[in-house]
Amino acid sequence: MLDTMVAYLWPEGMTGFTFVGEEVKASRSQLAQDLIFQTADGYITAGAVSDAEWQGLCRALEREEWLDDERFRTAQSRVVNVKARLAMTAEVLVTRTSDLWLQRLDREGVPCAPVLERHEVFEHEQVRINDMVAEMDHPVAGRIRQPRPAARFDKTPAEISRPAPVLGEHTAELLAEIGLSAKELADRGAVLLA
Repeated sequence: MLDTMVAYLWPEGMTGFTFVGEEVKASRSQLAQDLIFQTADGYITAGAVSDAEWQGLCRALEREEWLDDERFRTAQSRVVNVKARLAMTAEVLVTRTSDLWLQRLDREGVPCAPVLERHEVFEHEQVRINDMVAEMDHPVAGRIRQPRPAARFDKTPAEISRPAPVLGEHTAELLAEIGLSAKELADRGAVLLA
C-alpha cells in the first residue's frame, strides 16, 4: 500500500525532490496549483510535467514564446519557477471556456479534465461508459450507489455482490462456518444480533 501511495502521489507532492542535489524544499505540494485552474465558465485540471506536455500546453494556450523562456526550458527549471509558470498559465486559462481549453489541451496531448461538481460525476461520459458507479437496493437504507471495484481483471472479475451487511446480519452463518451453532451459543449465554 505504501509503495502504491508514494508512486501515486510523487508527481503532485514530491517533484521538488526529483533532482538529486538540487532539491526544492517546500512545505506544501509543488504542483498542487497545476491541478486546478479557473476558466471563463468553470474550472479544469491540467498539468504539464514532461517536455512534450509542456510544449503541448504552450501550443494549446497560444503561448509558444514560453518555450524560449529560460525559466521553463527544462522540467527542473519549471519546478524551480513554479509560481511564475502557474500564474502565467492561470492568466491565460481564465480568458476562455473550459470546453475550448479541454479540446485544445487534449488535442496537444496535455493531461486535462473538467473539474466537476459532485452531482455531475454521475453524468460524466467516461463514468457512464466505464460503468464506474453501481446502484443496488439495500434492505434497510433503500436505493444506494457506490463505486465499483476500480481494478478490472478478465480472469478474476470483481463485483459488488451485495450491500454492506446490517449489524449481526451474518453472525449465525459465520459462526456455523467455524462449527458453532446458535443453540450452542445460546446455551452458553451468548446473545446473537440478527
